[in-house]
Amino acid sequence: MAEQAEAEADADALLRHFRTAFAADPARAYSEWYRAQEELREKGPAALARGLADDLWSEHDALSFATEADRARFLHNLAVFFGSSGPAADLSRARELFGRALDHFSSDDDGGWRARAHHNFATALSNLGEDPELLQESVLLFERALAWRNQEREIARGVTLHNMGRALHRWAELDPARSSELLERSSAAFSEAVEIRGRHGLDEGRALSLFQLGLALEALGTVGEAARAFEDAAAEFDRLGKSNSAAVARLRLEALTGPLDRRV
Repeated sequence: MAEQAEAEADADALLRHFRTAFAADPARAYSEWYRAQEELREKGPAALARGLADDLWSEHDALSFATEADRARFLHNLAVFFGSSGPAADLSRARELFGRALDHFSSDDDGGWRARAHHNFATALSNLGEDPELLQESVLLFERALAWRNQEREIARGVTLHNMGRALHRWAELDPARSSELLERSSAAFSEAVEIRGRHGLDEGRALSLFQLGLALEALGTVGEAARAFEDAAAEFDRLGKSNSAAVARLRLEALTGPLDRRV
């Protein structure tokens, strides 16, 4: 009982601290609040993470900002939090916040923020969506982000292509009737991401895209191409010193082609 009472007192103190901090400086308070949420995601308790999130949700409209652009960026960042997996994930809240942020970004000249919001909204739908319609919406939003993240902004384009490839793969899993078409599109997105990341020396990102490309090609039944992608991913992970990731890629390779030490 004493431990429970102490934990409740600590939670109340943390809640009061953040209410005061957000009232004084929302942007600075959000950075501290987000770090606290990351720790709670790893170590718990989940109830405290949800309590802090619920309290900020109830108070965020009353916060003061110097400009409407500052408010829009804050709403975007809070939307990213609610759109990420964790004890306080809430897609309906994320949708409302992204929508309000985009209302601002769509009426000003900051194409970078608009593309970022489309990308992160799409990622939230991809992470938390559980039906084909939400994954379709996710892909449409990624395509809007790519309209700005074009060949002149290739590094950002590679990130969006990678995430879109994952969304297309998930959509294929949820919509068997369109699986082949969606997996083809997923493979194309990952292939372009691999090429961009290789050209810019983004070795870890290239390895991750190669692995995801292998998964998409495997699901398509394109065994030879999938095996090459897994083999290249494993070699890249090894070169980066990421032995666990390399081992996972080799397990996928061996599942397709048989154990390495038995191949002739």
